[in-house]
Amino acid sequence: MLAADKVVVTTLVENYVDMLIPDTHNVKRPGLAYHFDPRNMKIKAENGLSILVDVYFGARRYRILLDAGLTDDVILHNMKALGISPDEIDHLVISHGHPDHYGGLPGLLKARDYPLVVTLHPDAFLTRHVKSGSGMVIPYYNQSFRRDELEAIGARFVFAKDPVPVCPAVTTTGEIPLDVSFEPPGPAAGTPSSLWCIREGHFEEDPTLDDIALIINLKDKGLIVITGCAHAGVINTIRQAQKVTGIDRLYALFGGFHLGFPGIPAEKGISTINELKILDPSYVSPMHCSGFATLAAVQREMPKAFLLNTAGCEITL
Repeated sequence: MLAADKVVVTTLVENYVDMLIPDTHNVKRPGLAYHFDPRNMKIKAENGLSILVDVYFGARRYRILLDAGLTDDVILHNMKALGISPDEIDHLVISHGHPDHYGGLPGLLKARDYPLVVTLHPDAFLTRHVKSGSGMVIPYYNQSFRRDELEAIGARFVFAKDPVPVCPAVTTTGEIPLDVSFEPPGPAAGTPSSLWCIREGHFEEDPTLDDIALIINLKDKGLIVITGCAHAGVINTIRQAQKVTGIDRLYALFGGFHLGFPGIPAEKGISTINELKILDPSYVSPMHCSGFATLAAVQREMPKAFLLNTAGCEITL
């Protein structure tokens, strides 16, 4: 697998903004001075995720977007605030078919003058429901994700269960095997609510098999793994990245860890962090659905690697 010379990770949509975190040598943030300056558009936050990945090979740059946040408003606003044109995006990867990851896609497509290649797992368009612990069912919560409507405004879908090269040095994980004992899917994961779907006319539990992640190989450093929600589990995702690329070294991890939901056992978070400590990455940035307890635990257990990520944050690797 080819290696990138440089990677810049920019968080377009994340759950919160913090004006008080200072810049570091390789992390640029829209801080207090930025937000207090009346000439600047203020960065917005929402409960969603979108991460722009700029991959450099010498003078050549590829711009890859993982996910599109929850709404049109926030992703387009933050792109404009950060000086990023929708037409500059070369490729979009949708990590899975949940609204907080695809919601801004219609607006993004309408804001472009050209079609956009969108890679995702074929299960992303399944009709989906949530069953709460009380037994209440929330039906068809992804009804805004319609293939025909999105294709009509410029989406060019690439459906794949297997890993797909996105550009040199970048690939998707493809469908992620669920091999790690403490990362089981469905009700065994410990959440009081469970995901269901309609598959070939049958109402059944939804293992979210469309959950995929992005893998980048950075020259002389190793793998950068970027997850959406990591429904398959962070460690399962990393192991799949290692298997797909043949590269063992994990350099950086960004994205949702799916550990923040009520009812998820604390032991699952402890086991995840213990495995990450063995892998010893240089950067660990739990985001979105990871939960405050996970952020605090990673900061405590891996202080040198922990990177607090917020909307508008730009990280150069």
